[in-house]
Amino acid sequence: MEESNKTFLLAKNLADVFYHIKTVSDLCIVGSCTHMRNLRCKAVSTRNIPELQNIDKKERYIDFGPAVTLSQIAMMGKSNMPSVLYDAVESTATGPIRNIATLGGNICREGQKGTLFAPLLALDARLEIKNPSSTKYIPFIKFTQIPKSFVLTKIRVPVSDWEVSVFKRLGPERGPSPLNASFVFLVDTENDLIVNLKTAFTGEMVFRSRELENKLIGSKLPLSDRAIGDFLVSAESLSREAFHKSMAYPILKDQFLNLLEYNLKLLS
Repeated sequence: MEESNKTFLLAKNLADVFYHIKTVSDLCIVGSCTHMRNLRCKAVSTRNIPELQNIDKKERYIDFGPAVTLSQIAMMGKSNMPSVLYDAVESTATGPIRNIATLGGNICREGQKGTLFAPLLALDARLEIKNPSSTKYIPFIKFTQIPKSFVLTKIRVPVSDWEVSVFKRLGPERGPSPLNASFVFLVDTENDLIVNLKTAFTGEMVFRSRELENKLIGSKLPLSDRAIGDFLVSAESLSREAFHKSMAYPILKDQFLNLLEYNLKLLS
């Protein structure tokens, strides 16, 4: 489809995508464009590529194709995936939008991160990307954008049981806003000890710190007020740069710390 100086291409398979990448300059790869107000001059959609629409559930992980819609994910049911991922999907947009919005489009959007970014970051998801000659894997914690000439082909989400599993969406219920953000808090315990903890906060900013998470590994439950206080001081210090660089509203940082404190106190 071509109108004025804008070109929108529909790829039928990955070979089509790689051909367009090679032959069309300044091409951007898109999904269903549910979050985009304006397209660049040239775009190719991977929305209708069958091999990118698969869901493959194994015992320890789920492989999602980037063209899987949010409604398809929700239809799997909360018991068949990490609950924070299901809750994030259910909190995203409206039913009609979820019918066409894709997982790849949600996590690859430019600027402010989509609702599913925080759950995938906290769950240590992994991205598979391909170009005509190679396949690479990117840990989600290192993901910023898909490299030029590569296409996102798979999102692998680990599946495990968490004793504490919290997802919270912040900001207006409908429509994009710089006040939108996603918070995830995961804890696993054994013999009254914290053996694993993961937390993420994303929106205008992206924050997850293994250094912070490790501070409570091995801590005995219930948590003391001092342990919680020390953790929050570290959280404020370690997250300061992420919030500052993104120029996010200060209230978001306050909300992040308040959510951390609230959920930590549930462990005390």
